Amino acid sequence: MIITLSWPTPKEFYERFKDDPEAAQRSAYKLGREVGMMLKQKTNINRDDLDAVAEILNAAMNAMRSEPSARVENGRIVKRDRGFCVIMRSALTLNLPWAWLDANYAWPWLEGIVSTVRPDMKMSVLTSRSKGDQVCTHIFEAI
Repeated sequence: MIITLSWPTPKEFYERFKDDPEAAQRSAYKLGREVGMMLKQKTNINRDDLDAVAEILNAAMNAMRSEPSARVENGRIVKRDRGFCVIMRSALTLNLPWAWLDANYAWPWLEGIVSTVRPDMKMSVLTSRSKGDQVCTHIFEAI
């Protein structure tokens, strides 16, 4: 069985939702859930432990040709991105608001993916390259 999904490019997403960040976040979360469900099936993830959360995040990053850096550290998931990022590339190349795309597209998308394995986990962002940091650091913890 072949499963394919398509979702809007960062430019299409921004143009559609730039005046409604709340709708953008809801849409991105939903897209993330769709991607998460597809990845769970493709990678045969049927657990809900922290290793499964790291595994699905890394599968998503591999699919996006991005850095698969999610690891279990001290009872939580830590994802550090130092390299290529689709959102960063789109923002810089197309002159789109990078921080807006992070907050309203990328981050809810990641939370949607994680929710397919562990709906009780929430993400916080400790550092962000869109805000001038050297690395993006995302923490996923149970609430």
